[in-house]
Amino acid sequence: MNPHFEIKDKEVIYDILDNTEYGTLALCVDNKPYAVPVNFVRIDDALFFHGAVKNRKMKMLEQNPTVSFSVVENYALIDSDFSSTDGLACPATQFFKSVSIDGVASVVEGRDEKAKVLEALMQKLQPKGGYRPFNDEVYDAPIKTTAVVKIEIQHISCKFKFGQHLNAERFEMIINHLQERGTKRDLETIKLMREQRAVL
Repeated sequence: MNPHFEIKDKEVIYDILDNTEYGTLALCVDNKPYAVPVNFVRIDDALFFHGAVKNRKMKMLEQNPTVSFSVVENYALIDSDFSSTDGLACPATQFFKSVSIDGVASVVEGRDEKAKVLEALMQKLQPKGGYRPFNDEVYDAPIKTTAVVKIEIQHISCKFKFGQHLNAERFEMIINHLQERGTKRDLETIKLMREQRAVL
């Protein structure tokens, strides 16, 4: 990874995980890969997701619990002519934040343990509340028939790509084009470009 893009601050990395609604879970059995998007929640230093007790991902996890997990938060798409006047497509790129994780998955057992994860997931995705707490017996049957999976993180990496590596001329050229296009995402991208440039 380009050292200009690498983020090592654990709090920054966890902030991305805590504010991203879903990630992509990657599995592999018998040299056959499978990737699927899942909602997830971080609790301490582990990730959790839920799903049906018997489906393709659960069957694969039984055979190989080693997983990869990634999340991406996209920012502005940078058109090829935003940083170059040579007419080539090569400078076109995407600015983004991403987190990549390698880990080992295990099934969470026990009603209380599963309820804790499901409560945390609801607090993340529906912070306004408006639902019965998970200690209510109405959830006994659904919790029993729901699989909850924990990913123990073995390795984590984070990348911010906001043009930090570009020379001053190209960097300012991109900012000018983003200001001219002027979408909300463009303006958010400009702010992050300047913040990331300042830390180098």
